[in-house]
Amino acid sequence: MRQVLFWIPHGVLVGAALAIGITFLVFGILLAVKRRPSVSAFAGAIVVFVCLFLVWDKLPDSLPIYGFGAMLFLAFVSCTWLAAVLSKREGIDFERVQDLSIFIFICGIVGARIFFILFVMSDAEPRWHWFAIWDGGLVFYGGFVGGVIGFFLAYAIFLHKYGISRWKMVDVIAPCAALGLCLGRVGCLMNGCCYGNVDEHYGMVFPGGEDQLPHLPTQLWEMSGDFTLFLILLWARKWTIRYPWLTISLYGLTYGLLRFVIEFWRRDWNKHYLIVFNSASQAVSGILIAVSFAAICLILWESHKLKPAENK
Repeated sequence: MRQVLFWIPHGVLVGAALAIGITFLVFGILLAVKRRPSVSAFAGAIVVFVCLFLVWDKLPDSLPIYGFGAMLFLAFVSCTWLAAVLSKREGIDFERVQDLSIFIFICGIVGARIFFILFVMSDAEPRWHWFAIWDGGLVFYGGFVGGVIGFFLAYAIFLHKYGISRWKMVDVIAPCAALGLCLGRVGCLMNGCCYGNVDEHYGMVFPGGEDQLPHLPTQLWEMSGDFTLFLILLWARKWTIRYPWLTISLYGLTYGLLRFVIEFWRRDWNKHYLIVFNSASQAVSGILIAVSFAAICLILWESHKLKPAENK
């Protein structure tokens, strides 16, 4: 496990930030000239330049690049690319996928952090730790809620103007979410967070953990499970994509089962939620399983009465 991958010198950091901001700006101008404006390109340029202006005199001599943050970035890039490939088959432009990914990513990170603050973080932690996401501390189900909010915000603001089917876009996102979560768990492993219970026989010591005791590497379990679900969803998508909401419902059911089981070996099960569940994540998993199973039953029942849905 490596919490810090490498350090970036001050001059290189400023130069890289300027280059990224200018790239966003030029890309946005070129798309606007071609009458294919991109909200995310201009927004990205504004965010980079504003942040650089605000912290110019506060930048350290060198900036650490954390493994957790690097994996989040890799997950964002990989999921955006995969969503673009899958969406192209459905006749959806790359620019729309790019804009949507920005909304989902930002809202997902915010939601994941809020859930961590509410259900995991100790009340004794100082308030500025609320924003220290480089130390880990993101809850998937919070990210899921935030991502859903981001999706509907993006749809209300601009996606509906292009006649993009909501259910097809959501079903495209399903395998991308599985891949992103798989990469995110690699970041958890590198950061030494989200591990399981103490186990002297099968555990391992995490340098970033609260103690130096061996804990079960549940990040590896979920990483393997998420990658398997990713492959299954890609394979099954040739059939499930014909029916509205079936792909995302299948992902909800399978991920809910995976997470429900893993939570029995997680450290945050010292409390009970909704009377019978060992953790907040297990409680949400139970609800997700029930809702997804009901949705699949309804979809299959409707499919016997109607022809496979056409794009609306």
